[in-house]
Amino acid sequence: MKNNLSIAFLLSFFLFLNFPSYSFGQQDCESRLVDLVKKEYSSSPAEGAKYVDIGDCKYIIGVGISASPSKNVTILNKVASVKARRAILLLLGNPKVTTETFISTEQIVSNDSFRLVEKFLDEIKEEASSFVQGMRTLTSFYSNDNKTYVYVLFRER
Repeated sequence: MKNNLSIAFLLSFFLFLNFPSYSFGQQDCESRLVDLVKKEYSSSPAEGAKYVDIGDCKYIIGVGISASPSKNVTILNKVASVKARRAILLLLGNPKVTTETFISTEQIVSNDSFRLVEKFLDEIKEEASSFVQGMRTLTSFYSNDNKTYVYVLFRER
């Protein structure tokens, strides 16, 4: 009887030790995602969106940055959040991009000499539609040089 109790105790002890890995698996994936994002974007922040796979956990993340001199975190969050949503929208929405280039030439005459001046203007338009509501904030932080504020949205896919 005492031997069965010892076995039951050991078995329950080992199950208890392994329990957090089963019950907090999603939190573990999210914390690993935060670590991955901070490692990738702390030294060289860039806007964009991408798909991220961490084991069985699959995410879409959107990164928005703000280089504003403002130290008001509310303003930084709003600006960077809009940029992150836009990046996700472009990833999911199959954007239509059109470009036009305008070139103008101007002749300037002065004192028996002339010179030509060329001006270039590129106009780029992009249209996209998608649904990005319901995305949660993963993290926000300043880059290593404290000049850029990074804001990250995510959702499972």
